[in-house]
Amino acid sequence: MNATASIMIEPLIKRHIFRNEEEALRELLRSYILQQITDLQQRIETFTHKYGMNFQQFQEYLHERSVLLQKGDLSQEQRQTLGRAVMQEEDDWFDWKTATEMLESWFGIRQEMTP
Repeated sequence: MNATASIMIEPLIKRHIFRNEEEALRELLRSYILQQITDLQQRIETFTHKYGMNFQQFQEYLHERSVLLQKGDLSQEQRQTLGRAVMQEEDDWFDWKTATEMLESWFGIRQEMTP
């Protein structure tokens, strides 16, 4: 551990919050990983609640809406309204996909850290 990290952890060891630097680092890192997982799970749950479906179902829904936008027999006003909605949904899809991939990554990191 570098000198800066040791200095930052030293007060926690002096106050007997952790026994040593290794334990402090392990527990603080574990806590950070769990917080990342919790935050991403909440973000995913927000999307699931917003759309009333899981990510796979949402991808299919978004694809159907995109096809309707391209090939549907819509008035100009309907096409514009649907186009705006699809653009917002695509933004949500990207954020949802990113959150899902990051969650998988954090789960992998947690698994690697478990002895």
